[in-house]
Amino acid sequence: MKTWLTKHEMSLGRVFEAVTERVRQYPAPLDQLGLSYAAKFDVGQEGSSKNYVCYLLPYWMEDVGELSSETQDKLAIANIFIMLYYFIQDDIMDSSKGEHREKLPLANLFQMDYMAIYRELFPAFSPFWSYYETYVCEWADSVTNEGSRDDFFDDKLRIARKASPVKNASTGALLLTGQAHLIPEVTAAVELSLVTLQMLDDYADWEEDLEEGSYNCLLASIRRKLNFSRIDTLTVEAVKHELYVLDHADVYSEIAAAHHENLHHMSIHMDQLYEFHESLVRNLQNISQEIKEQRKQLLLGGFFHFMSKSV
Repeated sequence: MKTWLTKHEMSLGRVFEAVTERVRQYPAPLDQLGLSYAAKFDVGQEGSSKNYVCYLLPYWMEDVGELSSETQDKLAIANIFIMLYYFIQDDIMDSSKGEHREKLPLANLFQMDYMAIYRELFPAFSPFWSYYETYVCEWADSVTNEGSRDDFFDDKLRIARKASPVKNASTGALLLTGQAHLIPEVTAAVELSLVTLQMLDDYADWEEDLEEGSYNCLLASIRRKLNFSRIDTLTVEAVKHELYVLDHADVYSEIAAAHHENLHHMSIHMDQLYEFHESLVRNLQNISQEIKEQRKQLLLGGFFHFMSKSV
């Protein structure tokens, strides 16, 4: 059972309803554009993208320190708005023809809403604002420079920093509960989980990323195995050979399993975050096992085809 999710389903329904109500107050036509955009990430919508770390991190922090449900909800709402804001930045950066420029005013309204929550929770002299600025800078560095570095091997936590603003929730929760001394270790645990999450996303997106030339953890690991330089061309056929013939998915899932071991050796106990991370590792391991099963079935199919022609 996904207790890291099921325990908070009612809270998620509540915060997405609150987000929807705020967006309805936007001036037309941005209200409708905002509702349509937010619905793509609403856990209650069929087929929506699920960004569980963003939604649930404020609630998982209860394993470290107690916050009121109202404050948890506020941090979750802020995290949803900040996610929507940065996803629009991603849309604009990834577009080549300016097709997302009409979302720029909407992004500023999303920013207005998450900043209003942060100003309510954290006074001007709070150290929260220094962390907030750090996370914005980490995001900017990661999305700007990932194509010129091999972060998956050179500094793996940079992979997580494409989602650095998510950490406003964990850091904010620790500051509100008087546990600033835990920020470095909690941050390390969150970042390691974000790396594994990116690994899973990159397995699903490797063909698209290969075509577009985007940095991808799976492709980086295959390049490293093949001793390819940055200018060497990696083909679809080569990737498929590594995955479906040489079982590179095993190597990839073992990296995620090592992350899980690292999490369990930390002194903090964030059981819900660990359970979520375990589900990510299991998904990667299942992918590896499915590849082997499919290959086995194909080999058996070839054998039976041969036998049918021989009798």
